[in-house]
Parts: sequence; C-alpha cells; structure tokens
Amino acid sequence: MESPGRLRPASPWGPRLARLALVGAGLGLVVWMFRRVGWPAIQANLRSIGGWFFVLVALYGISELAFTLGWWAVIHPRPALSRLPRLLAVYLAGDSANSLAPGGVAGEPLKVHLLSGELGSGPTLASVSLHKHVDLLAQWVFVLAGAGVTLASFPLSTGARVGVLAGVAVLGAMLGAWTWAMRRGSYGPAVRWLSRWKWLAERLARHHDGALDVDEKIRRFYEERRGAFAAGVAFCFAGWCGGAVETGIVLRLLAPGAGWPAAVGVESLSMVLTTLLLFVPGRVGAAEGARAGVCVLLGLTPAQGVAYSLVRRAREIAWLLPGLAVILLRSVRSQKSGGSGRVGAVADGRARP
Repeated sequence: MESPGRLRPASPWGPRLARLALVGAGLGLVVWMFRRVGWPAIQANLRSIGGWFFVLVALYGISELAFTLGWWAVIHPRPALSRLPRLLAVYLAGDSANSLAPGGVAGEPLKVHLLSGELGSGPTLASVSLHKHVDLLAQWVFVLAGAGVTLASFPLSTGARVGVLAGVAVLGAMLGAWTWAMRRGSYGPAVRWLSRWKWLAERLARHHDGALDVDEKIRRFYEERRGAFAAGVAFCFAGWCGGAVETGIVLRLLAPGAGWPAAVGVESLSMVLTTLLLFVPGRVGAAEGARAGVCVLLGLTPAQGVAYSLVRRAREIAWLLPGLAVILLRSVRSQKSGGSGRVGAVADGRARP
C-alpha cells in the first residue's frame, strides 16, 4: 500500500462517466414517462396552468428572499438591511451552483468566494456553515410536519408509510450529523487530517489557525446568539413553506378538488426524495420522476403528476438564470480587473474601493 506522502490523485474519468450515466438514466426516465402517459394528456393539464406560471415564478421570489434573510440573520456582525440585495445576489449564485452540480454542495464554497472580499473569509465561512445548519433544521421541521399531515390524511399502504418514515429519519440523521460536526468543530480537524499527506501539508499549514478561528466563531455563535439562530430557522422555514404555497396553487389548477393536505404532502414527500437524489447532476429526470410518483401516490392522475413536475422544473430553471447571471458578471469583472473584482460590484453595478 502506498504511503500518504505518495498518494496519487484518482482519475477523473470514472466520476465523469458515472455522472453522464446518471443524467442519461434521468433523461430516459423522462422519455418513458412521456410515452407512458402521453403528451396530449400532459399538454391538456399544462394548459390549466397558463399564465399562472409567471405568478408562480414571481411568488417564489418571496421564498428566495426568506432564505436570504435566514443567512442574514446568522452573519456576525450582522450587515445592514441595505446590503440585502447584494447578499441575495450571492445567495442566488450559490443556489444555482448547488442545483447544477452533483452533490448539491458547490454553492457553499462559491458563496464564500464571492462574499469573503467584503466580510472576510473567516466570518463568511462561519455564516455560510451556520446558514446551512438553520436551513437543514427548518427543512427537517417542515418535512416532519408534512409527513404527519400526509400519514393522517391519506390511506397509504404499509410500505408507503414505512417509506415516508424512513425518509424523514434519513433527513433527521443528516441533520444530526451536521449538528454534531458544527458543535464539535469541523474545520480545524479537517485541516489536520488532510495535512497527513505531505503534498498537502505545506499548502494547508497557513490555513490551520484560520480553520480553528472559524470553529471558535461558530461555537461562540451557538452559545451567545441563540435568538439569531432561531430567527434564521424561522426565515428558512418560511422559505420552505413558500414551496407548499406554490404546490397548492398548481394542484388547485390541475385538480380543483385537491385540498391543502395534498399540497403539503406532495411538497414534503417530494422534498425528501429530491434531497436524497442530490447525487444526480441537476437531479435530471430524478426530480421529475419523484414528484410525479408522489402525486400519483396521493391520488392525482399520472398526467397531472407529470404536468406538476414539469411546471416545478420550469420554475426552478427560471430562478437559476439570475444566479447564473451573477456568476457570469463576476467572472467578466474578474477578468477585466485581473481577478480582483468583488461580488459587491456585480450586485449593485459599481466598483467598490
């Protein structure tokens, strides 16, 4: 066995081929759903949405703002509300990166990169990590409540009930692991562990004290700013509830008899499945299949389920565009300024001293 100092980087072709295979399988699933259900039936349901689609896109802006406020609440020192548009721009850029990259984790490093020039790398990394924590907690509370509503409102089979409870438990385990890592301190131990390899030790030596400082900032936050933590959870919970409102509007248009338990059930169970499918790049096909399947499970027709999944995907793409625009503008400005541009210049259209 090779020593750590002689560790060779793995070939990138294996992961790339795996990602391509997952995308191909997802596209194949979409094609199969279209053939099985039939485009005329799907199209007829999409006509029921009509111009409401633009209302849905606009309404989701409130959710994006709520998630951004959840981040704003855990930043220390907390920036003025006048800086919220800039923070929203960075959040949208990170959200777009998370949606497109496999694993859904590329957005957090991007947020740190884009905002550290204004807040400092340590405070930015601490705030991004804390925001991930409050967001996961808010999501789990929403899923837990949604699962309870679903189990109480729909006569699901034993297998389906077990699946719902298992999904909630898996998300709870993910939240528990993140909570443990955050309270224990994860950045300092991570740098020490990676430093075991000689080819990384010299590069990471200058980051060791900074990593410990970030861990200390996070620990002090939990001890001294519990109100800010609760505010972050409340804002993010409101953001997740916005998705349920969106689903409720779509289901009322597709199936007027569907009540609010169906909207909460579809949103929460779809959230569980799509979260567990983050390893699929962009969740191509996986999200469509999961959402359509949940709709059918809760009593909608396959055509209504596929139509709902397509509307949801279209809305997601619409909100990817602003984030991608921020990334593109930041890249252009960095090239013009030799790599010294800041996200603030992108967000408000002027250079900062």
